[in-house]
Amino acid sequence: EEAEEEEAEEEEAEEEETEEKEAVAEAEEEEVDPMKIIAQAIQHKEEGNEFFKTGDLTKASRSYRKGTSILQKHIPNSSQEEQIKALLISLQTNLSMVSYKLDKFQQSRDVANKVLELDSSNIKALYRRALANKQMKNLSNARQDLKTALQLDPKNKAVQKELVLIKKEIEKQNSKQKLKYSKIFESSDSSFLYDDKEEEQKKKMLEKEKEEVEKQKLKEKRKQDWEDACVDRMSRGEEAITFEDYEKEIKKKEEAEEKEKQEQARKKAKIDQEQRDLQRRLAKQNLKESDGDDDSDGEELTERELQMLRGYKKTSDGRTTSYFTREQTEEEKKLL
Repeated sequence: EEAEEEEAEEEEAEEEETEEKEAVAEAEEEEVDPMKIIAQAIQHKEEGNEFFKTGDLTKASRSYRKGTSILQKHIPNSSQEEQIKALLISLQTNLSMVSYKLDKFQQSRDVANKVLELDSSNIKALYRRALANKQMKNLSNARQDLKTALQLDPKNKAVQKELVLIKKEIEKQNSKQKLKYSKIFESSDSSFLYDDKEEEQKKKMLEKEKEEVEKQKLKEKRKQDWEDACVDRMSRGEEAITFEDYEKEIKKKEEAEEKEKQEQARKKAKIDQEQRDLQRRLAKQNLKESDGDDDSDGEELTERELQMLRGYKKTSDGRTTSYFTREQTEEEKKLL
């Protein structure tokens, strides 16, 4: 069956090529008149549109290809270059769409490429190429085209929706890859016995491979987070930032959090040490009192130290509060 399908596709391609040559030859038989060329291309486009409406995608594709072939012959030397260029872009975006619907994803992508050679900011071509790349499992390329299209038209619902679907597809792909590698490593851990030098080398290679996979996953996650942040910024009307600037922001934030964490740990360690010192002094004082030794050598605990040891204190108005609660001065109260 596969062989028959391939043979049918080859015959169809040959037939299309023959028809294109005939269309070009027909246009060249007469003296080159840009307006006649444009009229012929428009006629093929309208025919293609009619075939598309009736659901005959194969004939629609042929009509669009004929119109495209005629125009491509005359763009360089035509005085109507801009008009021909606009018509050619229209025919090729239609052809890319029909090719996609016929499951000819590579052809759809290639035709979209030709459009983007003429107009690099053509949103339809970026969108068509993204859809084709998605079907061909080139997810990163598809995501890039959709991001570019969204930057050009932040309110484009179709692009927004497809970008979300692509993101989910990438996450699903990453999950499958993670499961695949986890099974490989589980199998390796259970079946390999590292009794000799050769087996030890295998273990090191597997560990290195696992490390590389983890690094790649981490990098991909950072890039996905950056892309999400860019989409979020654009949805709020803000400009997207580069990956390098995003990395700098994250690093700065992490450093600030780490500094705050270290400061909290330092304060806690200081308080803990003070409490241990007070407990030792209290134990020493109790021992002297039990021995009847009134000579404390200045080791008596002050009221402040006793309050700290108990964990609470009395305020000036007689309230009981945590030792670490700071009481306002009279000047501060007046300012309030």
